[in-house]
Amino acid sequence: MNLTDYASSKGGTGKLGCPVLTTVASAANCSAATLYMVARGHKTVGAALALRIAAATGQLVEAADLRPDLYAHAGAVVPTGAGPRSVASTATKRALRARLGLSSDAHLAKVLQLPVEQVASWPEEQGVPALPQVLQLLGHQHEQPTADAAAIDPDAERVIQVQVA
Repeated sequence: MNLTDYASSKGGTGKLGCPVLTTVASAANCSAATLYMVARGHKTVGAALALRIAAATGQLVEAADLRPDLYAHAGAVVPTGAGPRSVASTATKRALRARLGLSSDAHLAKVLQLPVEQVASWPEEQGVPALPQVLQLLGHQHEQPTADAAAIDPDAERVIQVQVA
């Protein structure tokens, strides 16, 4: 369920000044204007705020509704190694912690520079999300197009200088 549907189901309008959004914003420790912009799709929430909004709505609006790139829906089957959601099945959270010599989710979160809540929400025995920090730790190279490749002009050899008198 999205925020607008949630507000409507609770008797609100989902518009700026909606008392339902104001209540959720207060519980999630953010402004009502921020929630309104999120509800309208004008703003993306961070991982921690997505979890706070989910808690404030009693999980009726799930973190996966707000950030599908970070959180999978409860009960959703996400095949490991397929798409951007997970890394190879051998890269479980438990295996990643063991490989790095870490004992807790808090330590792993600190190494990855992510919120502890986000790392704690990952299942122990499933593939971890294919976030840039995780891929870097696992040694995967992320190829980015270089600026030089985009600047190559295929007609450069055919252009001549013209002198004006």
